[in-house]
Amino acid sequence: MSAEGATSARFAVAAVDIDDTLVGPDGVISPENAAALARLVANGTRVVLASGRSHANMLPFHRALGLPQGPVISAGGAVVQDSDTSAVHFMHAIPADEVAEVTRDGRARGFALQHYRPAGIHVETRTRWIAYDQARNSEPHRRVDDLLATGARDDPPADVVKMIWLGDPDAITAAVDEAHARYDARLTVTRTDPPYLEFFAPNINKATALAEVAAGLGVARAQVVAFGDGNNDVPMLAWAGVGVAMPHAHAAARAAADQVAPEGDPETALARAVAMVLADDGRH
Repeated sequence: MSAEGATSARFAVAAVDIDDTLVGPDGVISPENAAALARLVANGTRVVLASGRSHANMLPFHRALGLPQGPVISAGGAVVQDSDTSAVHFMHAIPADEVAEVTRDGRARGFALQHYRPAGIHVETRTRWIAYDQARNSEPHRRVDDLLATGARDDPPADVVKMIWLGDPDAITAAVDEAHARYDARLTVTRTDPPYLEFFAPNINKATALAEVAAGLGVARAQVVAFGDGNNDVPMLAWAGVGVAMPHAHAAARAAADQVAPEGDPETALARAVAMVLADDGRH
């Protein structure tokens, strides 16, 4: 649906996080959440999934919801691709020298590593945390001997859009402050789930991607609503015309949001959030 076709709705675009927002702890879209998004679409709102997952790992959710063709925000905002053709609208890669430094630093700390690249999610070790991540995602990891090897060249890869340190949550916690101190001036660093510390190109997050999507659709910021729960949702919730946090959201996400959905079953939190927004819409 075009942005022009959404003029009857207060919100032309709804950005929706996946993990612990669209899906609950069981990793499944509840019928209530699916119905809520269908209601938004029927009202003329374009629903845009926005996740730290790879594009391939997001497509099953887009298809399960029966969403119309449109942009999908993946890799925490580093990439936007078309849902049907996978054509890349934009991609923000991490500078190659930063890729090399973060990779070597993560290895030295004993973490498992992931590189998100257009060809897929690359890993160089098999650990319990790599297996944990694979169990949460449908796209098979691509095993390589050396994440920094690029064939005949010695240069690190130039198409990495996201890096992850994966490890024991206590070890990740111990590394967070030092990682921020070392990299914040050069990269975006975000603690997502307990075993994950993620790295992106500077000033790249879900908000920057959502702003580019909205601009491309000719949609004003005030016409965008965002739903999320995690630390990587904080910029998006703050940027949107209305940001709505799930009741179980991280403290930073709740603080960034304009509204917090009513308490209740986490599997249906998004449905309550959408109902709240639509009820508010009816009062305008």
